[in-house]
Amino acid sequence: MNKTKYLKSLQTAVLILFLGILACSQTQVATPTATATLIPTETPTSTLTPVPTNTNTPEPTPIPGLQVYPVSSLGNSIPWLPLDTNNRPMSVYYGFNVNKPPFNNALIRQAFAAAIDREQIAQEATGFKFRNVTPATSLTPPQVLGRDLYNVVGVPFNPSIAKDLLKQAGYSDAASFPSVTLIVSMRGEAAPGAYFGMAQTIVGMWETNLGVKVEIEVVGNMGEYINRLKNNLPDMYQLGWGPDYNDPDDFLKTLFYSKSEFNYGHFNNQEFDRLVDKAANLTDPSERQLLYIQTEQILTEQEAGVIPLYHTLYYQQP
Repeated sequence: MNKTKYLKSLQTAVLILFLGILACSQTQVATPTATATLIPTETPTSTLTPVPTNTNTPEPTPIPGLQVYPVSSLGNSIPWLPLDTNNRPMSVYYGFNVNKPPFNNALIRQAFAAAIDREQIAQEATGFKFRNVTPATSLTPPQVLGRDLYNVVGVPFNPSIAKDLLKQAGYSDAASFPSVTLIVSMRGEAAPGAYFGMAQTIVGMWETNLGVKVEIEVVGNMGEYINRLKNNLPDMYQLGWGPDYNDPDDFLKTLFYSKSEFNYGHFNNQEFDRLVDKAANLTDPSERQLLYIQTEQILTEQEAGVIPLYHTLYYQQP
């Protein structure tokens, strides 16, 4: 190899070495490109639809019947209303001997109640000069309870239901129904004989709507009448009651409490007794009113221990 070729080869090798060193040094100082994801400094807005919170207040359970007096006008003791002795609210009703068949069966009592058209009886009572007559399906007069429960509490007039109730009680053949007697007083307030006249209409309804026959017995003297109720109770009886104090207590507890002397038909229901006792010990008239409505439901509807006929104003017979 000549000197010229040797020098060119040496220059080429030096150049290649230099370029290699330069490339290596550039690789060591190169800054790597960042690939990490940045953490956001603000929380992103949620795209989920929030579940709505139910803020509606439940509707209160409606009180049965129509308001006659606002509950705020009722007193917080017994009696809760003053009594006008010239216009005493009165209830006229039929009671049962609940200890003796067939009226020891609530279905039969309900059937007899459902077979009476109180609207017609109220019209007759008005014709007999009873005052301010209104038909009744509950015992306590509206102007005493503070609410009118007509056709809302009690057993309303419905002949088809009446027949069905009698069948449920075991009398699909009305001809097999036993003989029963209703006693009424000749005392007819402003019109003597009114109770007997209305009894004839009601007995006719029982025959038409139930297919049963009921005898009517008239007792003229009131003392004799009460004595009969106390000592020789018939199957059914008629009575009217005007209160001594203007409060539901003097209708419900006085007449149908199990231990009351005026509970001639011997109606006996422990829940009824408990509720009227509880009501008598309360001072909140709204609570008392609700309890008396419940007792009316037991007495005139569930047990049908009485058939309310109409409400009127008491007439003091001379």
